[in-house]
Amino acid sequence: MERLIPKDVIGSAERAYLIGIAGVGMSALARVLYHGGMRVSGSDLIESGTTRDLTRSGIPVFIGQREACFGESDLIIYSSAIPRDHVEMRAARQAGIRVCHRAEVLSSLLNRAATSVAVCGTHGKTTTTSMISYVLSEAGRNPTCLVGGDVLNLGTNAILGESKLWISEVDESDRSHMLYSPNYVVLTNLEEDHLDNYADLEDLKMTFRHFIGNAHNPGLIIYNNDDPVLRELVLESGKPRMSFGMTPTADFAAKDIKMTAGGVEFDMCEAGFFATRLRLAVPGKHNVANALAATALLTALGIDADSLETAMARFRGVRRRLEVKWSSDELVVIDDYAHHPTEVEASLAALRSMRRPLTVIFQPHRYSRTRAFLKEFAVALELADNIIVTDIYGAGEINVHGVHSELIVEEIARRGFTKARFVSRADIPSFLESHGEFNGVIAFIGAGNIGECADEFASRIQLTTA
Repeated sequence: MERLIPKDVIGSAERAYLIGIAGVGMSALARVLYHGGMRVSGSDLIESGTTRDLTRSGIPVFIGQREACFGESDLIIYSSAIPRDHVEMRAARQAGIRVCHRAEVLSSLLNRAATSVAVCGTHGKTTTTSMISYVLSEAGRNPTCLVGGDVLNLGTNAILGESKLWISEVDESDRSHMLYSPNYVVLTNLEEDHLDNYADLEDLKMTFRHFIGNAHNPGLIIYNNDDPVLRELVLESGKPRMSFGMTPTADFAAKDIKMTAGGVEFDMCEAGFFATRLRLAVPGKHNVANALAATALLTALGIDADSLETAMARFRGVRRRLEVKWSSDELVVIDDYAHHPTEVEASLAALRSMRRPLTVIFQPHRYSRTRAFLKEFAVALELADNIIVTDIYGAGEINVHGVHSELIVEEIARRGFTKARFVSRADIPSFLESHGEFNGVIAFIGAGNIGECADEFASRIQLTTA
């Protein structure tokens, strides 16, 4: 088997240990490293489906993180979610073992690939990366792909292919995107976010200037022409570029968009001329934008229109991206990862196209984001008929400003919307069962552990209807 990890990228290390291995980015990297010939193990706080899957695939996972379990490992890998005073981080430093951030390892691998693609942006990067990865796989290009979510068609967040073609979702939340030097960059959009790591939008733009500047050979930047911030950054960079968007002036544009049962279809125009009719099995106008971004990149990589059209129609989406957990004539239960106001609005707009009563259970993600976008969340959530806001998922943040979920409910009420309330996360499944008037579409939305509530509620429905 071809060794994906050149010796000079990570020195002489042969045994990698990943702290927090069940994280979506960490588990994908673990699978790729293992596929490439390394001995891989790791730890996580609790057992989960991901830890069990990794163990079954030959990657041992130690549960609990109460002591150092890295044994004879000679490379320790961590993510931004792991604090510096973590017991295993402290032990690794004391033992003199090399410690690297996940992005240091991934970027060193991607940067050395013969052809590399990095997908980045505030919204849509997981779905766009998944579309690209799935189509390339279906076209027989045998890529190595790392995605920030499980691709439903594949049941995994990593495609273990050859080292010559790498596709990776790149995270901008912790500034680590500046480590990457890809051949192709796909930029979905850029908005103010992650204000725990950025002073403001200008600070965020500065890092993207650096990221865009790193692209090379050919250094093609594929960007959203409808996004004025991205348009400014790409045009000032002087890099080769290709645009996508809803306006006819984009190099890849959408026309005649029609929502269908559970999906959307549209004419894809290239350079102003009709190219093909794309049919997607994932709903929403935001997925049209994702598909245009993927199409532009795939075209640049030589994928023909017939292969593109066939694979796109089969693409079922990503876990927790408008994922259907239960469906009947009376009720559809949806689980979705949206956690920024723009994402929440896009998801609810897509669900609105189903033309059924819509109840949303929203779990805010991070105290800093909730505080920064309080009014924007209130506006976005008003697309629903009934609104339930639950406890904030802190994601390791300290609540220094005393932010709480009821602030969103109060802001919604201040705007005159009366059907909004707070319900604690533990009480949500029982609350919904006791309120039979909530029918049509019930959407669980947020980037924390709200998906577990969606699973529990769907399981209860299944038991009562069996």
